[in-house]
Formats: sequence, structure tokens, C-alpha cells
Amino acid sequence: MDKKYELLKVDNIWLRVKALKDFTLITGETVKKGDFGGFVDSEDCLSQEGNCWIMDDSYVFGKVFGNAVIKDFAKVYGDVSGNAIVKDNGSVGTNATVTGNAVVQAFQYINYGTVTTNLLETKDWAGALYAELEIRPKNGKVTLYKKVLKTDNPNVFKSNYNRNFLYEIGKEAIENDVDEDIMKTCAAGLHFTSLEFIDCYEGDTIIECEVNVEDILTVQYCIVRARKYKVIRVCKEEE
Repeated sequence: MDKKYELLKVDNIWLRVKALKDFTLITGETVKKGDFGGFVDSEDCLSQEGNCWIMDDSYVFGKVFGNAVIKDFAKVYGDVSGNAIVKDNGSVGTNATVTGNAVVQAFQYINYGTVTTNLLETKDWAGALYAELEIRPKNGKVTLYKKVLKTDNPNVFKSNYNRNFLYEIGKEAIENDVDEDIMKTCAAGLHFTSLEFIDCYEGDTIIECEVNVEDILTVQYCIVRARKYKVIRVCKEEE
């Protein structure tokens, strides 16, 4: 078998791939002999077979094979194969597999299970919820969490980002000023996550909320952005 790349050590730390022949990627981009690609942990990370490739400043610690393409500062810790593309700061975790015609993009963090399609463009929020947060909807609804700030009323809490926006136990509310762009993470809307990732956020109280899947705007970066919610209860007061 003719090798398609060799590894070069960078700064005595990183291993960077360098093409040994010309070939065309499923994205339509052409790799020329002598082109530098992304970084790997070892030769086991990128197959010498097929037209799989790692581009730009992407990093692979897992395995990439088939015709898969990793680009645009993506990071891969699990397996990526088939005609899959991971790009635009997308990430594939150790316990995840991305294959088939999957596209991981726009800060999607695929942490669980197997993804074979473009979850964002198809608006497969049930699939995205499991892939990022390991949550499965029940009766079209999911339970999510948010850190908020206390008020003088023990049943009312305010947002960290908009102090005029209130969360009230047992009440449902709608955010009318939302950004419908599914590719944006930190955009207008109501942001929630799972208890696994809640410690990344600031606030003195964690509230449990019920969100209808049909009201979800996007799922990226382990964050669910939605237009509507219902506060169920106080989950925990932060010390």
C-alpha cells in the first residue's frame, strides 16, 4: 500500500500530517503532494487508505478513516468514518461515532451514540439532544436546567443576562425576540443545558425547566436554545 501521508513533528510535541500524493476530498477540495494537514496523536489516528484527511488546525486523538474530512479547527476524540465531515469548530467525543453522511458543524459537540446525518440542517432535535446531552425526549418534551439569580420572591428568579426577564415556578413564558438561525450558539433565545454541564454557568440557583422539542431553536455546544419553557421547580441552591 502506498502511503498518502507522512508525519512531521512540530515543536517536538505535535505530529502534523503531510500529503505524499494528490487526491480529492468529498468536500471537493484537492490535497496536493506536499500539502500540510492537521495534527494527530499518532499514525493510528488517520488511515492511509481511502480519501480521509485532516485539514487546517484540526486535531485528532481518535480515529479517522473512510472518506471522512476533518477541518476548520475541529477536534476528534472518537471515531469518524464514511463520508462524514466535521468542521467549523465541531467536536466528536471519546464515546461518540460519526459516520455515514453526517455533518458536524457550528460548535456541535457530539458526545454520545452514533450520528449518521446532518442533525442541524434536518433540525433533528431529538437526535441532537441525545448526541450532545444524552437526553431522550418523553412525550415530545425534555427536562433541562438553567442557573438563575434569586429575587425577594422565593418563587421568582431573574436571568443572568437580562435582569428584566423572570423565571417563575409553575409558570410558562415565551421569548419573542429570538434568533431563528440554527447555526448560532450564543444568540437570542432561552438557553438551557443538562446537570452534567450546568457548572459552567453562573448563578445562585439551578431551576428545572420543561421544554417542548418543537420549541427548540438549536442544539450546539452542549446548549439548547429555545423560544418557550415552563419552570417546574428549584433543583438546587448554589453555595
